[in-house]
Amino acid sequence: MLHRPAAPGSMSAAVAALLTLVAALVVIVFGVIATTGVYGSRLAWLLGVALPLLATSMVLSRVAVRATARVQPGLSPAGPAPGRRVSQVMFAAAALLFGIPIALAATLLGAYALLFALHGISLLR
Repeated sequence: MLHRPAAPGSMSAAVAALLTLVAALVVIVFGVIATTGVYGSRLAWLLGVALPLLATSMVLSRVAVRATARVQPGLSPAGPAPGRRVSQVMFAAAALLFGIPIALAATLLGAYALLFALHGISLLR
């Protein structure tokens, strides 16, 4: 197998994406989950620190994938480029963690809407 060098920007973007993902995980674990703080401080850590770090990690991992594709255009997206697969996994992990609070909020809003509708229907009887 022929070893192809990684793009100069892709390696630094991949390392930066990994560091921001780790920082976001530390904030989620210690600032949101395992803290004795009140709901407002947990929400502030989540919305003010963790979600922007996850968004930054997604952008940087996508930049790393694109830089690798620019230098090695002959490889398929699922090809054996050394850093491409890691960057794709980092993007998927950050996107999953970014989507969890949004999905929980949507679920809670949906449940509240259902209760509101059921209460409205019960008032019509």
